[in-house]
Amino acid sequence: MASDGGTALRETLDSYLRHSGSSREICDELFIHRNTLTYRLRKIEDALGLDLSDGEVRATCLLALSIVAAHG
Repeated sequence: MASDGGTALRETLDSYLRHSGSSREICDELFIHRNTLTYRLRKIEDALGLDLSDGEVRATCLLALSIVAAHG
């Protein structure tokens, strides 16, 4: 996720986690279409080898993003 699209993917993941996966809220915040959201989430899952439908995975990702934000 370090390429040019990495920022968009990180913002998407952050929004996804903060809004508990609510497509409407995420799309409204990021000003994207629902299909774009689905595409980005698929890219995130593929890049990280994770299943975002798993609650423990989401909690771990939220913690990791919080740590990165605190140190960056």
